[in-house]
Amino acid sequence: MNENNSTKLDRFLWTLSGFKSSIISSCGIDKFHAKIISVLLIIVGLYAALAWTFFFQTFSESIYIPVLAGLFMGFFIIAFDRALISSLSSGKTNYFSLGFRFLLAILLGVFLSQPMILKFYQPEISREVEILADKKVAERKVELAALYKTELENLESQKTTLQTQIDDTQNLLSAAESDFKIEMDGSGGTGKYGYSTVAKQKEKILRRYEQDFNSIRQANIPKIEAIQTQIDDFNNKISSEIGLYQSENNVFGTLIQAEALKAIIDNDASGTLKFRFYLLSLILILIELSALIAKMLFKMESYKGKVSLIEMEEVKTIENEKEILLTKMDELKTLRLESEVALQKQYFENAKEVNDSKLAEHLQSWKTDGEGTAKQYWNSFKDKLTLERNF
Repeated sequence: MNENNSTKLDRFLWTLSGFKSSIISSCGIDKFHAKIISVLLIIVGLYAALAWTFFFQTFSESIYIPVLAGLFMGFFIIAFDRALISSLSSGKTNYFSLGFRFLLAILLGVFLSQPMILKFYQPEISREVEILADKKVAERKVELAALYKTELENLESQKTTLQTQIDDTQNLLSAAESDFKIEMDGSGGTGKYGYSTVAKQKEKILRRYEQDFNSIRQANIPKIEAIQTQIDDFNNKISSEIGLYQSENNVFGTLIQAEALKAIIDNDASGTLKFRFYLLSLILILIELSALIAKMLFKMESYKGKVSLIEMEEVKTIENEKEILLTKMDELKTLRLESEVALQKQYFENAKEVNDSKLAEHLQSWKTDGEGTAKQYWNSFKDKLTLERNF
């Protein structure tokens, strides 16, 4: 089947796989191999588009951006693989580009396998994410407490000092009140019952402590309340920042899910999850490389031979055209040189009589003038009648 007998689908598949349809159409088995490679290339492109779309949608709320990014990556993978297959088909393998493609496949396989594992193990990941989120909230509380620790400790110290003053005065008041009572009932002190002289003195002491207690209490209570208000403000600020942190991290992103996946893998004693992760990465790598692997399995010597023959013919044609062009240029150069030399020779032959006449006039002028040296007339002669300074 030649190119005229091939269908549009055949030519499309051949072109997609990096083969020239006018050449591959005359290669018996190779054109069948080219179709297989093109189908694999389409599968690789669709896989890349879907995988990258899935990856981008993990952190984008819009559906359009992941789809466009996925289509772009799929087109890029097809274009790059097509260029490599085309170079392999012509027999001129660029090992640097091939190595780059293998490295890219490995990186993409490992990179894209992570979001797939996250999707496959979503329930386990969600539970682990909640645990990590609680830990992060607790760590955030510790950070905020450490941030306001100095201010809170200072306020608590002031509050404690003021409250201690009140408590100490109250203790003195309670002791004075107890001392007055036992003096009045005769159970202590002087042992006298009733409102005696000693009882009156103790009553005065009691009244003085009451005044001191009321005075200190009136002075310190507003200060304690103001300090407590400041403490409450700091605690409310910490609580509001914790609430804001929780609300901002309510929707768990890719990073915390990846951290949860790592924690699950580390805690998986059976190693099942780790094995599946590596196995999935290997499968994705092989899918990425399937078109190139198929191309390397198919030798396609017939196509390579025809491409090599065409290139040799083109190179030989270019060399022949170059040789013809250079020969023409050399011949033209020779003819031009001969023509110019002949014209110059004819010029000097025809100008001989004029030169003789001009020379005679120049010498006669020197003879009749009588002025000027021989050197001056010689220089004048060279300027007017010779071409010495023009060469």
